[in-house]
Amino acid sequence: MSKKICFFSGDITRSGGTERVAVQLANALQADEAYDIFIISLTEQQKEPFYPLHPGINRYKLGEKWINPGPGYLPLIGKLRKFLKDKQIDIIIDIDIVLDVLAIPAAGRLKTKVVSWEHFTVDFELSVLYRRIILKYSVKRSDYVVVLTDGDLEEYRNRLGRKKAIRRIYNPVAYELKKDTESEKRKIILSVGRLVPEKGIEYIKKVSVNILERYPEWQWLILGDGVERNNLEQFIRDNHLQNRLILMGNVENVDEYLREASIFVVTSKYEGLGLSMLEAREMKVPCVSFDVKMGPRELINHGIDGFLVPAFDCDEMARKIEVLINDPDMRVRFAENAYLCMDAFEANKITEQWKEILEAL
Repeated sequence: MSKKICFFSGDITRSGGTERVAVQLANALQADEAYDIFIISLTEQQKEPFYPLHPGINRYKLGEKWINPGPGYLPLIGKLRKFLKDKQIDIIIDIDIVLDVLAIPAAGRLKTKVVSWEHFTVDFELSVLYRRIILKYSVKRSDYVVVLTDGDLEEYRNRLGRKKAIRRIYNPVAYELKKDTESEKRKIILSVGRLVPEKGIEYIKKVSVNILERYPEWQWLILGDGVERNNLEQFIRDNHLQNRLILMGNVENVDEYLREASIFVVTSKYEGLGLSMLEAREMKVPCVSFDVKMGPRELINHGIDGFLVPAFDCDEMARKIEVLINDPDMRVRFAENAYLCMDAFEANKITEQWKEILEAL
């Protein structure tokens, strides 16, 4: 008899990295006859998911409108409990720990086990009041915790006291590399992510002006959308960077941009296991990132396959980008070194690690 696994999302139709990796894992599990996969969201704001789902996966939603964490969550607990009971769900995987505050009580006294899948850093979770409250609640009550980095594994163990039923599992890579990638590279700097303050939009401004004024033959493309878009558009106009600093919006073919990019830049104020950076490495794009706590230092070997820059030092980031611009041989060497270290993120390996947890539960 197949094991019934349900992924619990805020909105699985969104285009974020969390949704992408959840869909990727759900599709891989659905392809195995040992599992029957369900996805339930708080709501769905689009008619279809941004990332294609396996046709055998059943989608559900708890309501028609988005509900922020708070008292409005209370009626959802009963709805979720009824769903888990009616569908006889064996394991529910919360792809945001905020959802633990619904899944844990909903699963109480049922056979359903709750897996808390942490996609952010502990420091970020503790910096936001409602997330801090939920984290302290869920870390003691979830049946299993999955984190993305070794650093967060140690934080959960030593800082939060979660010693057992916890494991680090990396996010899987997404794309298949073309053999002749190097011949396709252009003078493009690429950044990928939501246009929100936590992604360090103000740092992109400072660094891009510094670089693009000195290297007019280069372009800087940004994939993603968000509340900072109007701000960035005004900045581009004010600094006459039209056709130089280019906002592409949300795109489905991120891999095509990565195949053409020569340098990948991350300016985030915090990172878990940076999904876009992982994809850049897979596509042979050398990375330059601020050395914020956790994620980047687990993906970049400084001076070997990329550069780690002291957090928020925009002048130093510009200098490191300039080094790569002026040294194409270094770009090739960094790209090859990054790609050679990708075995740990291979999709089938990651799926097998998840299966070990699902079988153990």
